[in-house]
Amino acid sequence: MLILVLVGGWLVARTRFFRQFYFVGGNPRAAQLSGIRVDRLILIGFIIMGALAGIAGVLGAARLNSAVVNAGVGIELKVITATVLGGASLKGGEGTILGGILGVLFIALIENAMIINAVGVFWQGLVVGLVLLFAVSLDRFNAGRG
Repeated sequence: MLILVLVGGWLVARTRFFRQFYFVGGNPRAAQLSGIRVDRLILIGFIIMGALAGIAGVLGAARLNSAVVNAGVGIELKVITATVLGGASLKGGEGTILGGILGVLFIALIENAMIINAVGVFWQGLVVGLVLLFAVSLDRFNAGRG
């Protein structure tokens, strides 16, 4: 994972092709008018994410010694919270890979602290939701200032 994060961060920071994803995420119409083939880039993005999800699935199955059909069900709230905490904007066009990883680590830290303190599962979801509300409010506040 560390190698994937470092290579991905380098590609996004240093290559024209991967920087185009920011432009498409920020404003697809403007990206298209500037000569970026938006449909092709979105397709390539889905292919890359599908391949990475496949690798994650194979590694998860290898770790558990079985394939679990419902692995990852209900994790959407945590993923959105981690990405917004990591600096990604809900409007698109912002964020870094390192920020996403730090967001994931922060959510994992919160969940581990709640498990250690014997907080119920219901309350854990509520706390993650409150963190998401705080992060989105902060994102909207920063968007209004800039």
